[in-house]
Amino acid sequence: MARKNYYVRTPRWSAKTFRSKRLVVAAGVIVLGIGLWKLIVGEMGVVKYYRMSAHASDLQGDISRLRMDNARLSKEVAALRSDPAYIERLARDKIGLARPGEVVYYYGDSAK
Repeated sequence: MARKNYYVRTPRWSAKTFRSKRLVVAAGVIVLGIGLWKLIVGEMGVVKYYRMSAHASDLQGDISRLRMDNARLSKEVAALRSDPAYIERLARDKIGLARPGEVVYYYGDSAK
């Protein structure tokens, strides 16, 4: 008689092994979900990064505006210290002073 070689197939995964694998996968998904949540919304997450970036750009704009104001005021201080024509023009425009014998005419709103 001929001998038959049958391949006996045994299941690779038992029900117990399958449950433990599912448990490991479920735990991994939960850990990954928590990690993503902390990355996006956490204390130093993406949302806070974009808020801080917008705030930093606002502050950079304020700094550049203040530097321009500072340069303008420095020029004005230098002119007030050394330019008599500038001082005279300010006295005429802001205070309304006039030289003796001059007549000052106001047009429009005098509140300015």
